[in-house]
This record gives sequence, C-alpha cells and structure tokens, in this order.
Amino acid sequence: MERSKGQHEGGDTAVEEGMSWAVEKIRELRRNIQKATGKVENVWFGNLLLGILNSALLDYNFARVGTEKSVYLAAWGCRNLLELKAVTKYALASAVNASDLRNELAIDAKELYESMTLPHKASHKKLLSMMAEMSEQEEGPVKKALNQALLNETQRGAETDGTDSQAAIYRQLMVDFGLKENAKPKRSSQIARLIDESEEFDPMFKICSKIMHRTVLSIASTITQGSIDDVIPILSSSSANDLLTIYGLVDGHFKKRGIQPPLD
Repeated sequence: MERSKGQHEGGDTAVEEGMSWAVEKIRELRRNIQKATGKVENVWFGNLLLGILNSALLDYNFARVGTEKSVYLAAWGCRNLLELKAVTKYALASAVNASDLRNELAIDAKELYESMTLPHKASHKKLLSMMAEMSEQEEGPVKKALNQALLNETQRGAETDGTDSQAAIYRQLMVDFGLKENAKPKRSSQIARLIDESEEFDPMFKICSKIMHRTVLSIASTITQGSIDDVIPILSSSSANDLLTIYGLVDGHFKKRGIQPPLD
C-alpha cells in the first residue's frame, strides 16, 4: 500500500539525513571490521559482528521501503531489527553469551537440514501412493511397468543423502561443542528476558507480529487500503532507534576490543 506523495514530502528531512549518515557510518564500521577479521585468533567473533551489521542494514532497508510501500514489509523489517538488537546486546554482554551464539549456529544448521529432509520424504511417500493408485487402475503391460517403477522407487527411497549428510556434520559439531542432542536455539523473546529487555521488547514484538503474520487483523486490513497505516510512524521510529542502538553497541565494542569477544 503506497503512501501518498504528500505524506512522503511531509517527512522529517533532518531525520532522513541523520539516518543516511548513520547508514554510511555502519558501512564504514563494517569495512573496518572486515579489515581486522582474519588477523587475530577470534575470527568467528569478527564474523558475528559483520553478520549483525549486514543484517541490520538489510532489515533497516526493508523497514524503510515498507514505510513507503507496504506496512507489512515495514513490520517485518522492524521486527527483525528488534530481534537483532536483543541478540546484539546479548552477544556483547559476555564471552559466555557470545560463545553460546556461536554454538547455536550448529543447532540452527542441524535443524535446517533435518527440516529439509522431511519434505523430501513426504513428497516421495506421496509419489509412491500415487503410483500405487495408478497401477490399480491399469491392466497388462502398463500395469507391469507401473509396478516395476513403484518397486524401483520404493527400493531407492527418498533422495535425502545430501541433507542427511549435512545434518550429521552439524550433529557432530554439536557434540564437539558439548551441546545436548536435543538442544534448541534460544528464541528472541527468551534472549530479551535474559538481558532484561522484555518490557520494551514484548509490546513492539506483538505489534509487528499482528501485522506481518496472517492474523485476522492482517487479513481484514487487506479489505480497506491504508486501514492500519497509523502504525507506520511507530514502525519507522522503532526501526531507526534499533538500527542506531545496534550501531552504537557494535561500534563501542570494536573501539575497545576490536574483534575480540567481550570479557566476562
């Protein structure tokens, strides 16, 4: 839903210029971290900082474009930044927290490849069922050919070697990190609680979720264009504040410790 030209021109030019300056500063900080990464032992932490800044720039762009084009996109970018701010504060709070996030990469990757395997298995099972139904409806050579094809597919099984192999690699990495087999990554709301941010995090998270997910509210909002545009200034302000907070946290840490993890 595109906002009117008048709304755009009525925007705060000073704020827009300030945010443009902040984006450039983040890009500069990102370049400095890239130069430092690879020269010291803790490359993984430097990559974590880079990933945070990369994500922040992407999410802020989504939120910025969304304020002009789509409240749903704005909510998505806003919630991503909200979660990213919590992750950033958590990661920079202690070396233990930073290490926890590094370990969770293995958990996330393992879950991803396990989840990729499941659709393969489900679709293959459906294929076998369809072939069996077709075979029952045929006679003679066609039935024989279908039965042979069904036998071949049954013996071959679902093509999950690639995803199974990747999942196994990350399961082993979890063992190496001392993680339990059933370990789960922390949800952003849990991270917010751990850093005492729930009072600020929870209401904004709910606002964004009500809009970006297909709740009854978001479904109803498609009937009347602009019906929930009143929330856009809140999304815009939250996104800008979160981007600046993320930048300030990472920049402050980099000036003090470079790409070394925080001290406990």
